[in-house]
Amino acid sequence: MEAEKCRIFLVGHTLFTESLGQILADTESIQVVGTAVSPTQAVTAVSQTAPHIIIVANISEQTQTNLQPLLALLPAIPIIHADLNQDYVQIITSRRVSARRTDLLEAIEELSTRTGN
Repeated sequence: MEAEKCRIFLVGHTLFTESLGQILADTESIQVVGTAVSPTQAVTAVSQTAPHIIIVANISEQTQTNLQPLLALLPAIPIIHADLNQDYVQIITSRRVSARRTDLLEAIEELSTRTGN
């Protein structure tokens, strides 16, 4: 029985997505299931292709803001962000947890202790 391939969705400039798509195509355990030029455009396509991982590469400083729709729609899917001007990648995940009033108050207290307030 063949193992399931890791389904990857690529977001970024066409030149980047084509190049990375060709590199990943040579890896038997990975399948590129789609591409989009922006996170906003990816929202619809990602929900139709059900990827395991989303890779976003761009040069925008607004990336965290641009990823919010994807994180809200698909909180269980990790996003690998590669800034094309830097030499690192960032793995972004999101999860929803139920919280009580006391949890919120404890978080506020812990954060104010860290900031010295």
